[in-house]
Amino acid sequence: MKTQLLYLILLASPLSIWGQTPENSPDTLLQHNFEGLLDPADTMLLLPTGSDIHWVNYDQDNKKGLCVNNGITPKGWYWESDLGFINPNQANNDAFTSCSFLDSGNPQNRNWLITAPILIPDESYWLCWRSLSYYGPDFMDGYKVLASTGGNMPASFTDTLFKAAQTVDRLVVGSLDLNDYIFSSGYIHANGYTDEEYFFVDFEGQNPFYHGKMEPHCVSLSEYSGQTIYLAFLHDSYDDFQLQIDDILVSNQLSSATQQPLSQLEHFQVMPNPADAFCFIHWKAQENAPATCTIWDVNGRMVWEKSFSARTEGQYYLETAQFPSGMYWCQLRTAKELGMQKLIVR
Repeated sequence: MKTQLLYLILLASPLSIWGQTPENSPDTLLQHNFEGLLDPADTMLLLPTGSDIHWVNYDQDNKKGLCVNNGITPKGWYWESDLGFINPNQANNDAFTSCSFLDSGNPQNRNWLITAPILIPDESYWLCWRSLSYYGPDFMDGYKVLASTGGNMPASFTDTLFKAAQTVDRLVVGSLDLNDYIFSSGYIHANGYTDEEYFFVDFEGQNPFYHGKMEPHCVSLSEYSGQTIYLAFLHDSYDDFQLQIDDILVSNQLSSATQQPLSQLEHFQVMPNPADAFCFIHWKAQENAPATCTIWDVNGRMVWEKSFSARTEGQYYLETAQFPSGMYWCQLRTAKELGMQKLIVR
C-alpha cells in the first residue's frame, strides 16, 4: 500500500511497498489499497521487460483519453478518488483508474497493471480485489485478470482468471433494461445490475445510468502452487468510459492461529486474517440459497450482520476498522450449511 516513504526507498524495496511487510498477516503475500500521500504510478515501470521485480503500468494502446472533465486523461492507470460514491465530494478512498473513452475514433483501450512477481507457496492462496465500471449499461467497461508463469510481457499472460463483460452494442440508447444491450462474454457488474449493493441509478447525466460501486471478487490461485507468477489487470474495452480497481490482495485462506474446522460449506474464508483495515469474506455453498453473515465478539455480542440473496458463491468486502482490536467469530449460515472462522482485528 502507499506509505509516506521517500521515493528512493520505494524503488529500492518494491516487494515491501505493497504488502509483503511484517505488519501484515503472515499469510498475506500482497496487499495494495492505493491509499496514502504518494501517487503509486510514480513508483511503477512504464514498460515490462520480461522479468521485472517492480509493478508495471503499461499503456499498450498509447491513446489519449477524455475521462477527466472531457480533458486529456493521464495515459495508462492513474490515481483517482473512488468514483462509486453517490456524492463524489464524500469520497474518502482512493483507487487506480483507467479510461477507455479515447480521442481517436473507436480503438481498443489496452492498459496493463502488472504486479511484481509473487511466489505462491501452496494451494490455499487466493487473489481478491474490488472493481467498478462507472457507467452502465450504455458504456459498461470490461476487463480481464490474467496470470503468467513465464514473465511479465503481455504475450506471457496466457491464463485468464476472471473476465468482466463490456457493452458491445446498444439497441436502445439510454435504457436501463439489459435486454436492450448486447454484451461480450463475461461477468456483468453487480450480478447483471441486480445486486444494489454495488450500483445506484445516477440521474446527473442526459439519461439515467447505473453508476457502479466497488464490488469484491476472489479467484483461487491453487493451480500455481509452488510457482512464481505475475498477475495483470488488463482494461481492454472499446470506447466505453472508466474502470477502477482497488484493494488487491493475495492471501492464504487461513493462518494457523485462526483455523477453525467448523464448516459444511465447500469453502469459507476470511482474508487477510489478522485484518488491519479490511477483509474479504468469500464462500461457496453446495446449494443455491440465501445466506446470512454474522460477526460476534468474544462476549457473544453480535456486532455486525449482513443478509445475502440466494446464490451458490459470494464475496463481501468488510471494513474491519469499525471494530475495536480483538478476536471475533465470523459465521456464514444458509438454511442447510454453516461456516465459522475466527477473525483477528488489529
